[in-house]
Amino acid sequence: MRRKRLLLWILAGGAAAFVLFLAVTAYVFRPDNIRTLIAKKLSEHLNLDATLDDVRVTWLPRPRLTGMGLTLRLPEHPELPPFITVERFYADIGLLSASRRHVDTLHVDGLKIAVPPGDARDALQLPDEAPQPSSMSLPRLSDIVVDHVVSHEAELRFVPRKAEDTPLTFQIHTLEMTNVGFERPLPFTAELTNPVPLGRVTASGSVGPWNKVEPDATPVRGTYVFRNADLSTINGIGGTLDSSGDFRGRLTAIEVEGHAGVPDFSLDLGGKPVALAATFNAVVNGTDGSTTLKEVKAKILNTPLVASGAITNLAGPGRHDVVIEVHVADGRIEDLLAMVLDAPAPVMLGAMHADAKMTLPPGPTRVRNRIRVSGQFGLASTRFTNANVQEKLQELSRRSQGKKEDDPLGRVLTNLSGRVLLRNGVVSLTNMRFEVPGAKVALDGTYHLSTEVMNFRGTLAMEATVSKAIGGFKSIFIKPFDGLFRKDGAGAVLPIRIAGKREAPKYTLEVGRLFGRGGKDADGKAATGR
Repeated sequence: MRRKRLLLWILAGGAAAFVLFLAVTAYVFRPDNIRTLIAKKLSEHLNLDATLDDVRVTWLPRPRLTGMGLTLRLPEHPELPPFITVERFYADIGLLSASRRHVDTLHVDGLKIAVPPGDARDALQLPDEAPQPSSMSLPRLSDIVVDHVVSHEAELRFVPRKAEDTPLTFQIHTLEMTNVGFERPLPFTAELTNPVPLGRVTASGSVGPWNKVEPDATPVRGTYVFRNADLSTINGIGGTLDSSGDFRGRLTAIEVEGHAGVPDFSLDLGGKPVALAATFNAVVNGTDGSTTLKEVKAKILNTPLVASGAITNLAGPGRHDVVIEVHVADGRIEDLLAMVLDAPAPVMLGAMHADAKMTLPPGPTRVRNRIRVSGQFGLASTRFTNANVQEKLQELSRRSQGKKEDDPLGRVLTNLSGRVLLRNGVVSLTNMRFEVPGAKVALDGTYHLSTEVMNFRGTLAMEATVSKAIGGFKSIFIKPFDGLFRKDGAGAVLPIRIAGKREAPKYTLEVGRLFGRGGKDADGKAATGR
């Protein structure tokens, strides 16, 4: 009887303990308690105002925690959209993992991150007198670690300073993180759509730990692959971009090293696509997408160049302000002209060097009307592929030296140099100088990209006198006037003009300019004064 009574007491005690355990568990897992705890922990560790609309706990078929309407806001900035919102999250809670303070997998639906403008981000920082984090003052590790976080179809957008401007938005198709805790780096893999230029990016690496004193200093590092990006989503640029590389740094200064290739790169300047390959070192501001190009080593066809500058991301999608400085030490003129002139064969061949600055502001108009290029250039061992132009230069060289028609000639065109300014679709060339054996030519003028019409005026300085250059019976009548054309040690200095369409330019002698008036060209037509 005593043994039976003892057994009943044990069973009753066990039942009471179990009921007490259920009561404590039910109290601990009360939705209101969990909702308050989650919001409090997020606020403390992220230094953000956190709210959670609802939490539900279900026990069958397995224990599951579900939350709805999570919102994280910048303190004291109610006018801004929430920094982070989550429509719904849920996780199954196993007894074994719960005892280890681990959650196996947390699923997140409807994640939206709205990066605020730079001035508003300052609100995230604590006052100056707040202690800075150090190895001695870091908070203790979070009590709970989530082994896997899986986000489905998230969105990242940058909030413009002006409410009427369209934000830059990235669609994040997959985002997975592992070993997620408050005070540790978060390993991640992600696949997203880059809006401009349009293409898919896959990336992996780590972000964090979150720096709640200075969130912009939160570290990030990893690798990326950018495939089949459509450059035509940037107005005036064409081609398909492939790029890959490594990144590291902080959210406001992510240093990227990588390489890029565009087999069909083109600018809306009237030329044709060319192959472009580059390695680069750049710094990306992860809060607005602006990029500082520290060094770009590129190759356009067979022309290597080095560039540096900045691509500033302005409000609204597809709006970039580009400023780049370019140095070409050992290039080919035909490679660069290919982007400007759509001709079946190169117009000119030769080695070149150049230093230039290019600016390209945003806008709906064509690139050739927006782009501005200023700089200087030099060409060596140059020749024209147009037989008519080449023959005229050979004839000019022969006459300038006073040679006969059957006398041999060396290389025709050498040492072409000048300054260039491209603005509003018009190329202005100043201080342009080139030489042919026996003559030096100085020209200034313009070339219109849209109409392909040129208009250059300058002087031709010859070794030979005018009479010797003309030769034959006519030289007898010209010889008495040779003195009129002698100048600066040259046998003759003549005013010339080159004008007309690119395919068939017209070369004229402006005789009237010798006597200080408009003059006439070689065909007897009036020559327009400058």
